Amino acid sequence: MASCCNPQFLNPRHSLHLLALVLTVTWHFSLTESAGKIQLKGEVGGNVTFRCPVVKQQTIKFFYLQRGPHIFVNGFYESKKVQPWENTRLGHDKTTVHMDSLNISHSGDYLCLIMYSDSHKTETVIQLSVTANYSKPEATVSCRDRFSCLVTCTSHGGYPGTKMMWNVNGSLDWKVVNNSDMSDPVTMMFNSSSTAHFNCSNGEREFSCHVGNVTSNMFPICTPQKKDPNNHFVIIAAATCSILVFFSIVVWLWRKCKTGQKGGEATDVRQECGVNGCKEEVISLNENKGGKEAS
Repeated sequence: MASCCNPQFLNPRHSLHLLALVLTVTWHFSLTESAGKIQLKGEVGGNVTFRCPVVKQQTIKFFYLQRGPHIFVNGFYESKKVQPWENTRLGHDKTTVHMDSLNISHSGDYLCLIMYSDSHKTETVIQLSVTANYSKPEATVSCRDRFSCLVTCTSHGGYPGTKMMWNVNGSLDWKVVNNSDMSDPVTMMFNSSSTAHFNCSNGEREFSCHVGNVTSNMFPICTPQKKDPNNHFVIIAAATCSILVFFSIVVWLWRKCKTGQKGGEATDVRQECGVNGCKEEVISLNENKGGKEAS
């Protein structure tokens, strides 16, 4: 056998063969290890089923589904009573566990332990991933004037944390000014939000927001300001009132003048002059034709 110090052992061709053999063994080992872990997915509030592989035609002595190496979830032992999690139940085949009312804390690795009557034992790792869909994004718009607007999109209750994204139709004169992903310490789910600034110089356009696989409606932005129809009503009502007041004053003045003419005494002054001088006579038009008053 060639020694590792033998020059022939260090032949490049032999080294390549040895390296290929080592890589092949390492790759096979890694593939076998990863293939031994079963992937299981669920959603918050939903349910999943753990199906642990079983050797057929073998009598099972006990079956445990554990969270990690020590936390018992469900199972059975032929001579012992076990206490399962409240949100789990054992299937009829005694190697299946149903779990409901999922939450984020249920995510992690679970271990299936099966002991057979001949003392043969199997172990299988099941990795559970629990996710939550975000709520449909909502948008709030705040415009300082007709040339500048800030828009904030918000979504709640998602997992894992995901960045809010924008889809804007029209010109490119807008930019994201803030992003936020905050986790609730109790539910462990995230609230995602994003704020963008829009320059409205180029007119109206539309936008939507999406987070994960949930997309908002299309919203208009930089729309021309519409005149409030109530303003027209107020203006017309004010003008009508002004006209009515004006005509009321005119009618009042006309009636006052008419009353003044009737209530006053109408007189006629006549002057007669002779040798002895001039004499004036004041004749009242309200008296009888024959009445005269000399002054």
